[in-house]
Amino acid sequence: MRNLVLKLHIYAGLLTFAQLMLYGIAGLVATAQTAAERPKVPHAIRYVPFRVTPSTTDKQVADDVYRTLQLPLTRPMPGWFLRRTPENDLLLDFYNINGIWRVVVLERENRLRIEEIRNGLGIFLGDAHAATTGDDEAPPLVRAWAFYNEFVMWCLLAFCGSGVYLWLTAQARSWWAWASLATGTVSFAALWMAFR
Repeated sequence: MRNLVLKLHIYAGLLTFAQLMLYGIAGLVATAQTAAERPKVPHAIRYVPFRVTPSTTDKQVADDVYRTLQLPLTRPMPGWFLRRTPENDLLLDFYNINGIWRVVVLERENRLRIEEIRNGLGIFLGDAHAATTGDDEAPPLVRAWAFYNEFVMWCLLAFCGSGVYLWLTAQARSWWAWASLATGTVSFAALWMAFR
């Protein structure tokens, strides 16, 4: 039994280590940012021909733009997020983990103005850290990252549990180990109570 738990401990630790480096660093960067503002200046601008079908709603136009452009790592535009520019052109911001694809429907010119606005590294890491398995509309790559994070969190739990088991079955006598276990347990309980 002890050999099986030892193997579980080793493999769970190896699976956890690489992911914690990425996820942990992303979390630290996201926490360290003080109200980081998303960039507004486009990195690149291009135009694409596009004709709006007469008598369509703004939501239908937004859906048609989404299907036409197939912008990477984006999702369809929700109806509540539709806006217009001061010139009364339909403005569509397709957010993704790398930044924003800002699309202006220039109906009178029969084309789309597409601005690529890229996030800085800090905002990118913060968005990567915030990906969750509960976001059913997220692009497949972002959902895969979220499921990987959740899987590794379970590996971390297995790593911790198997570590305590291995320590206890090794005739644990070190008072440093007992003090560490007590400190960790009390700290966790205090944090849990503080956030309730």
